[in-house]
Amino acid sequence: MTRYFLLLLLSIIFSRMALGDTVVVENGDVLTGEVDSIAGGRLILSTAYAGDISIDMAAIREIETEADFTLRLNDKRVVGRFAVVDGVPVVITADTNLAFAMNDLRLASKRNLALASLGIEWNSRVDLALALSSGNSTAESYNTLIESEFKRDRTAQQITLLVNTEDSDGLKTKDQLDLDYGLKLFMTDQWFSSANAEYFSDPLKDVDQRISIGIGAGYQFVNNSLGAFSTELGLSAVQEQLDGDDEVSPAIRWGLDYNRYFFAKRVELFHRQSLLIIPEDDRGQVLSSSSGLRYALNHRIDTAFRLDLNYESDPIPGNENADTTYTLGLGIRF
Repeated sequence: MTRYFLLLLLSIIFSRMALGDTVVVENGDVLTGEVDSIAGGRLILSTAYAGDISIDMAAIREIETEADFTLRLNDKRVVGRFAVVDGVPVVITADTNLAFAMNDLRLASKRNLALASLGIEWNSRVDLALALSSGNSTAESYNTLIESEFKRDRTAQQITLLVNTEDSDGLKTKDQLDLDYGLKLFMTDQWFSSANAEYFSDPLKDVDQRISIGIGAGYQFVNNSLGAFSTELGLSAVQEQLDGDDEVSPAIRWGLDYNRYFFAKRVELFHRQSLLIIPEDDRGQVLSSSSGLRYALNHRIDTAFRLDLNYESDPIPGNENADTTYTLGLGIRF
């Protein structure tokens, strides 16, 4: 008898754990998954059976979550988890249970604290753009951006590869490759030490290769389910092969990484940059950045408009300071 009672108790506990967060809509249907965020009058529920589901807040009766959220209720900002007490929606904070109406809930974002994450998270995406044209002339351009981020405990690692080529009437007019690696080790929820390495090649602009390796420190201003913003500053060693000459120089590196979701996570604004300040008389500053907008077609595929910029304040004679590439293509997340 005791054995059966224990099995029944365990089944109840684990079935409750499997439910995760729950959302009850006005017709009584119960949706389970993980509440991601609330913005623009819609709730995003991540599920194993249908991906990300967008639900109109006007159609929601109750919300229950296991994790804390940062909430904006009209003009009030609170931190707590969603629950239902005696049939009334409440936010359970550290001090009290705060009752609220669904139409008062303006914004909710899950806090992604680096030191609180004990699991493993691995996210990757690929942006692809291919253009072909024919007629009086034939042109072909290919642009791909691959990003992969791996998080575990107090560390975050990111690898980014950008390949940009262009041919016109059989003549190569663009041939760029940019490979970046970044490592962040969090000492607190905001402060982190960093290490980075970058390889860049643009033979058509007489940059046979540029390799930089550095260390530094950074600060994470925001990291939640609606976006992230961090910046870092450090010292780097830069080895360059420019027009056949080989040089090694010290440099100051400033990095910035930003992304923000809008319209119930349908639209994403992003910007990433790396600025090298090389104190050699004939080098100056070297900037590489990628900025743009993504519009989600579903939870896996989106359209991506991107602007990639490579800028040198003192380029090799005969070359322009800035090289700008505009692309419109498809993005795939996995």
